[in-house]
Formats: sequence, structure tokens, C-alpha cells
Amino acid sequence: MKSYPIALELTVWFDLGLNQYEVVIDEASKILIKRTDDVLHSRELSASEVSILIGAIEAVKVPITEELEAKPNNKASSSYELIIESAHFSLEFNWENLDVEACRSNAFESVVKLASLVQSLDLEH
Repeated sequence: MKSYPIALELTVWFDLGLNQYEVVIDEASKILIKRTDDVLHSRELSASEVSILIGAIEAVKVPITEELEAKPNNKASSSYELIIESAHFSLEFNWENLDVEACRSNAFESVVKLASLVQSLDLEH
């Protein structure tokens, strides 16, 4: 079976700013970390990191959200956009920390795990 490159983009909005992570899984896999449009740093990914990322991508399940009650104190402190693309598919997920906290079924578990994994790759720089 022929394998195709995978591009993964995670954008995280916090109260005080924006982080963007761009991951390319290819012959020369790498991660690029940006804040707003400024590239902070980039590095190549190891074979084990690529393997872990592919496992997390394969485990992604589409989350079903539950309605949040409209309360004045329901203000998100962070929101996320995760885009996974390849030659044969494109998936996009958007969620806020409130969605994850309100969800009783752990529907967001697989996308949160993948997003956390991508963010942790920055810490290993």
C-alpha cells in the first residue's frame, strides 16, 4: 500500500495569545511552532515520535457535543482548531475547554489526546 504525507495543524487560542503547531509527516517529518505568524522554532521528528503521532491520528473519533447551558460564567479560557489532511482525507475539529469539561461521555478524548501530543512535542525542543 502506498503511503501519503499527512499534514496536521493545531491552533490554540488562550486568554493571552495564540500558538500554532504545524506538523508534516513525510520522508522528512518535522514540526513548526509559531506564535501569531512568527516562527519560534522548528525541528525534525524522530521515527518514534512519528509512530506515536500516526497511532494517535488513527485513534481519532469524531466527537459529538452536548449542549451547554447559557450561563454568564460559561466563558471559555481556551479554544482549539485541529486540522488533519492527507491526499485522501481532511478532518477539522473545533472545540473549547468548556466543551471538554461539560462532556460526560469523553467524546473529545481522542482529539484532546492528539492535540496534547502535538503540544508536548514543543516541550521536547
